[in-house]
Amino acid sequence: MKRILSTVIFALLMIVPSIAFGQEAEKTKPIWDHGNNVSDITYVNANILKIYDQRESYVVLYEKPGLGTGKAVVPKKWYKEHKIVFRKKEGTLASYMTVLYKNNEFYKVYLTVPVSKNDPVWGFVPNNVDVQGTDADTLEFSLK
Repeated sequence: MKRILSTVIFALLMIVPSIAFGQEAEKTKPIWDHGNNVSDITYVNANILKIYDQRESYVVLYEKPGLGTGKAVVPKKWYKEHKIVFRKKEGTLASYMTVLYKNNEFYKVYLTVPVSKNDPVWGFVPNNVDVQGTDADTLEFSLK
């Protein structure tokens, strides 16, 4: 009888704290829940294979996952609108572009490239070549 009684008391001592802890866990907020403090800006990075300087725009060839490449035309008029920002590439870091989206719409593009246009990542488009998309208001960019 004493064994049964001690086993029941021991079982109750084990169950009661787990029930109390379970109720407390439901009340605490998970670490990933930031409430209303969530940014509406997202970003995507891509390595730059080549960037061509043209009279009215920059033509950027970028790396897609796998063996693919993509092309993005970045108009120079975006300087005035602050939609394009150049950052100096440091050391042996590869050139890359960061595309920012605000509320899932294009917001801004950062190009991290060498300052010197003598670097192999830079190229030039002849003046007589017409590039489509130099008057665009948004960036056509996809990693798919």
